[in-house]
Amino acid sequence: MIRSLKSIFENNEKLNSENIHSMHAFPCKFPASIPNLIIKEFAKKGDVICDPFVGSGTTLLESSLLGYKSVGIDINPIACLLSKVKSTPISPVVLEKLSLILVNIRKNYLKASKQNFVSIPIVNFKSIDHWFQNNVIKELSLLKNEILQVSNQNLKDLLLIAFSSIIVRVSNQESDTRYAAIKKNIKNGDTIRKFIDRVQEYKKSMKIFWNLLPNKKINSGVVLSDTRDLKKIKNNSVDIIITSPPYANTYDYYLYHKQRKLWLDMDVVKTQNTEIGSRREFSSLKESPSKWEEDITQCLKEFKRITKQNGKIFIIIGDSIINKKLIRSDFLFKDVAKKLGFIHISTESTLLKKHSRRFNPKFQTNDKKEHLIYFKNTK
Repeated sequence: MIRSLKSIFENNEKLNSENIHSMHAFPCKFPASIPNLIIKEFAKKGDVICDPFVGSGTTLLESSLLGYKSVGIDINPIACLLSKVKSTPISPVVLEKLSLILVNIRKNYLKASKQNFVSIPIVNFKSIDHWFQNNVIKELSLLKNEILQVSNQNLKDLLLIAFSSIIVRVSNQESDTRYAAIKKNIKNGDTIRKFIDRVQEYKKSMKIFWNLLPNKKINSGVVLSDTRDLKKIKNNSVDIIITSPPYANTYDYYLYHKQRKLWLDMDVVKTQNTEIGSRREFSSLKESPSKWEEDITQCLKEFKRITKQNGKIFIIIGDSIINKKLIRSDFLFKDVAKKLGFIHISTESTLLKKHSRRFNPKFQTNDKKEHLIYFKNTK
């Protein structure tokens, strides 16, 4: 059965991989069914799939599950770590080592709590006392110290993502999307328990991933890089791009993950200053729409360089409002792509407010649409 682009875009089918996709909070994820169906319809044996705005790793995970090599790029180190974890298979034998790690964490927590954590290096950064209770700081510090001692890199990465996933829940931050401090009264031991519960959930999810994976040797790679400069990706090395760039002036991804990055020793300021399309850039710094077009042009130039002749590019993008002006993203992308020599094959659009993305309602005006755009690279 040949699927139309419209049926792919509008499909709401739930996949067996849904619980793996939901391992960690991440804003504005696109439905896993989109890359899943695009790959099934358009990829051929041996193709390499790329997502230059990899986000939470949706495209990479679906590529692996369908037996395709893939590579993802993102400027956000949380996105890169999460994508790596979600697309890296870990054998059930290795996963069983998590049980002993959790036993040791429980034992070391009980010991440290009796000694008031005097032997634990306590994490400290600006405003940490505003965002975290003192007992939570101690427990998170213990967890971080335990994780960093794990020798198996894949297990360490999985534990770091589990650690990251509970940060906002045990902080004073109201929610992932509400950056305000409130009183939560996190009790002693709650942080440790939440972490252990999350790791046990991850263990089950990664076993499901292993069982669903048709080829345990399929490679996926993740690169921390600015999509405007993909120098780490070779020329003519990608067959299909499936990606969703940020929707201009709609979100600040760096802020969503700020507390997580601070705990994981990641550079918040660098991500803030290099993230394209952010609300900070267009609402706070008052950049003009031309800056958005410049960034998109540079990204598409890189897409053209890394894709093979007749390579396929699928872009999911929503309209934006910059300086009170509606920016039709489909028009913008098609115009830029045409100048660069891409062939526009087709576009499917729907009202943004009808889609499953959880944007602030004030960004979901009746004029805004979301688009799935299909280009080919003619070289």
